[in-house]
Amino acid sequence: MSIQYLGNHAIPPEVTIAASNKGLGQAKAVHQVPHRVGTEEEAAKEKGAERRQAVLVFAAIASPLTIGLLLWWATGSPGLGIGVGVVLTLVAWGASTYFMDRDDNQGNEDRERVYVFSEGFALPPQDRAPARAFSWDEVEALHRFATDNYVAGRLVITVHVYKLVLAGGELVVFRGTEQPDKVSPTDVLQLGPLLQKEIFDRRLPPAVEAINAGRTVTFGALALSTSGITTPAGLAPWNTVRELSTSAGHVVITAAGGKPGTYEMGEIPNFEVFWTLAQNLHAQH
Repeated sequence: MSIQYLGNHAIPPEVTIAASNKGLGQAKAVHQVPHRVGTEEEAAKEKGAERRQAVLVFAAIASPLTIGLLLWWATGSPGLGIGVGVVLTLVAWGASTYFMDRDDNQGNEDRERVYVFSEGFALPPQDRAPARAFSWDEVEALHRFATDNYVAGRLVITVHVYKLVLAGGELVVFRGTEQPDKVSPTDVLQLGPLLQKEIFDRRLPPAVEAINAGRTVTFGALALSTSGITTPAGLAPWNTVRELSTSAGHVVITAAGGKPGTYEMGEIPNFEVFWTLAQNLHAQH
């Protein structure tokens, strides 16, 4: 078998074979993004680990400030307290971002590459798992989470997670970080939008067809139909919906005579499909 190239990068033979067996077509791009294939339970554990990491970053930066204030109080010298606090804070911030960058880059770069093809994507061998290929049609849902972490009102780091739910319930999760005024250590900002577009292009047409046929299309806790939008509180007919907007990573729904509801965008599967349909249905009424 001849070796395929993407630019100057040689595609591993195992990836080429897996993609060919899956009928993924032509190779289009390669991105380096940490990823894993697993179950919903494993994804929940990973999300918990990310929250703990954010708390540790906050603690690492907040603790030096506390030390500076205590030193100010003990010595009566504001200059000494503030100076020591600022220096320790800068050291802690630098250390925390270094270790988070190191976590994103740890391991063999080849194992974290994602090979994008016209009809899907393939992952190289990782740990003891062989190379695997997935078609776009296998992806039932895409969830995107973007978590901003602030310290003292300043954005320190943003964690991007793209979770693909496959037909059999298996998950493929991509994760990367972004820091202000720094180049992302991964290609998550390039791969993420590509995933969104491919899933949107394939999931929107059948959803539109179902709506036009008078059926209801479900998006997690929410559902859409020509009659209205269904939430855990029940059906809200379109002519009663006063507000349908997004704010701070949430969808805000307000209906006449009912309590406003907010729903995290990341928890809504195929959010772009949901939002396109919801806006159009709401505008028609």
